[in-house]
Amino acid sequence: MVIDQKYLLEVSSLKIGIIRTSSIGDVILGTACLDYLRQVAPDAEVIWVGRSPSLHLVHQCWPSVVPLEIPSGGSSKKSREIFQTLKTCDAVIDLQTNFRSRMMMASLRRAKIPVFVADKAPRFRTKLVVFGWLRGRLARLPASSKIAPTLQFRMMLDALHRALVFLKKSDAASLGRSRPNLPNNFLAQIEQSWALEMSFGNWVAVSPGASHEPKRAPTEVFADILGALAAQCIGETTIPGLVFLGGAADRVAAVTLMDQLSWPGAVINLAGKLTLDQTMLALTKVKTLLSNDSGLAHIAEAVGTPVAVLFGPTSEAFGFSPHLANSQSFSSDTGCRPCSKHGKTPCRYNDQMCFRSIDTRQIALHMKRLIDDRTRL
Repeated sequence: MVIDQKYLLEVSSLKIGIIRTSSIGDVILGTACLDYLRQVAPDAEVIWVGRSPSLHLVHQCWPSVVPLEIPSGGSSKKSREIFQTLKTCDAVIDLQTNFRSRMMMASLRRAKIPVFVADKAPRFRTKLVVFGWLRGRLARLPASSKIAPTLQFRMMLDALHRALVFLKKSDAASLGRSRPNLPNNFLAQIEQSWALEMSFGNWVAVSPGASHEPKRAPTEVFADILGALAAQCIGETTIPGLVFLGGAADRVAAVTLMDQLSWPGAVINLAGKLTLDQTMLALTKVKTLLSNDSGLAHIAEAVGTPVAVLFGPTSEAFGFSPHLANSQSFSSDTGCRPCSKHGKTPCRYNDQMCFRSIDTRQIALHMKRLIDDRTRL
C-alpha cells in the first residue's frame, strides 16, 4: 500500500525548538509559548535550550519539555550537539536574540531549518533611554514613556505564532488567551514547616531585591509602603503575615526592613533559604507580592498571584509590566526615567528619586484591596 506523504506530514506531531537561556524573568515570560502550544498542538515535542535554575524550573512545570543545557563556558562539543538536535526540528524559535543565539540561527538557516526570531524592540528601548538622558529632570516623564506598545511575552508569542502560521498550526483565539504559565501540581510534594504555617490566614510576600542594584528601591520606600499597609490593617481581627522572599543577597535588606517595621502580624524571613521551586510554592500561598521589577514578579503572576511592582530606572514601556488584571505597576514621573535598558546604570543624581517620589500610599491601598479580595483564599 502506498501511503500519501502529505498524510504522514499531517498526522505526525510537531517538533519545536525554543532558545531562551536568561534571565529568569524572561524565561518565565517565555512560558507563554508553551501555553500557546498546549492549546494548538498538545502533542508537539518541545526542545528548550536554556540554563538552570530556570531551565530546571521550566522542565518541572512542563515535564514534556525536553531540556537542553547550554554550556556557560562555550563548549564547542556541546554546542555542536545542540545544533544537531535543533536540526531535527520543524522550526526553531529564538527568544534570546543575543550574539550566540543569532549565530546558531544563521547556521540553522544554512541547514534549511525554518527559524523565527522574537522582536524585542531594542531600538525603541534605546530611544526611550536616550530621551531620558536628554530630558533629565527639566521636564516630567511623558505618559507615552510609561506605556508598553506590546508586552515582552507578546513579542515572544508573536515569533512562535509566525512559526505556527508557517506550519499551518496557528490559532488566533488561542494566541489571545496564552499567558506566562507555570503549572505547579508538583509543589504538593514539598513539605516544609513554613509552608504549613502559610496555609493558614492571609500572607503578603515582599521581595526587596532585583538583578541589578540600581533596580532595587531604597529600603525606606519599602518601609513606607508596609507602614502604610500596617496602618490600614490596625483594628482588624486577622492581620496578614509578611514573608520575605529572594536570594541570599536580599536577606540583609529583609532583616533591615524587619528592624524598621512594627508589623502587627507574623513575619517570616525566607530570603536566601529557598530553592526556586520552593519560592514558587510560597508565592502560591500569598495574596500578593510587593517587589521591584524582577523575576519574582513574573513567577508570581505565572502562578496566578497578583503583584505590586516598583519601576525605577527602567520603564513599564519596555514591556515587562504586570499583565494580570488585578496586578499593578507603580512608578514616578521623574523626567530622567528610564536611564538604562536593563537597570544596570547607577543613578547619575545619586538619590534614586525615581523610587523616592512614588506615591507609597497608593501602593498600600492596592495591596489592601488584594488582601481583602475573598476570591483568593
